[in-house]
Amino acid sequence: CAFSALINQAAMVFIPGKGAVGVSYSKYLADMTLFSGAVVWNLGDNGAIGFGYHSLLSGDIPFTTSTAPTSGLRTAAGLGNYSVTDLAIGPSYARRLTDAFSVGGSVKYVSEGTSGATGIDESITTIAFDAGTIYTTDWHKFRIGASFQNFGPDMQFITDSNIKQTLPTTFRIGFAGEPATLPMGSVMVSAEIWKLREFDSVLNLGVEYWVNEFVAARVGWKAGYSGAEDEGISAGAGFKFDQGNLGIALDYAFTQFTLLDNIHRLSVGVGF
Repeated sequence: CAFSALINQAAMVFIPGKGAVGVSYSKYLADMTLFSGAVVWNLGDNGAIGFGYHSLLSGDIPFTTSTAPTSGLRTAAGLGNYSVTDLAIGPSYARRLTDAFSVGGSVKYVSEGTSGATGIDESITTIAFDAGTIYTTDWHKFRIGASFQNFGPDMQFITDSNIKQTLPTTFRIGFAGEPATLPMGSVMVSAEIWKLREFDSVLNLGVEYWVNEFVAARVGWKAGYSGAEDEGISAGAGFKFDQGNLGIALDYAFTQFTLLDNIHRLSVGVGF
């Protein structure tokens, strides 16, 4: 799908037809909102090019100080709310090296800014790079992939300070395959290990069942990190159908949390 331009660019060469476009909306933790969008064009023997967009909106955050930490004192001091916006946007390219092996990468413009009624509007920018690879086989459609995301220089809000903000550099490696073909559909299992810079590694596991290539049911879970006890199981569904010369895909996913808000994700994809 088109979101490979954001996750593992090497997968863009496997998009059928002329290309695909996708948009995604997530109601994230603590009233944050995540928007994503991507478009990919299949160039045949010349590979595939894409363009991806990520944005994270914090929503209103009460502005407090050491002398006005509560709502009443904030009002008396004339303090309002502020918000934080993160943005990553840029082009991607992928190419087959053999029939089974592909590589890809992207360069991204990354920014983070604060705005609102605080009088301290600030923004910082940098450039980041992604790279990915995928190897496929005919044995149960088994494939293995790896990606390296958000590699780039640190960012600094205050120029005369030694405090810097590092990018969330992430390494992922995973596999997927279809161990069984059922009379009315197929089952795919996947596993992925990802490592976010200074944090512990996380294991992601998932199962997907397609009924007649039309309706899918999905379930997944995480293990091996500090939030695993709070984060519950994830589940979702997908639908695929044709509309003229277009292939339409609709997906929904839900992740349950004990202490934090549950996460809802919606996405729409179109193949052309």
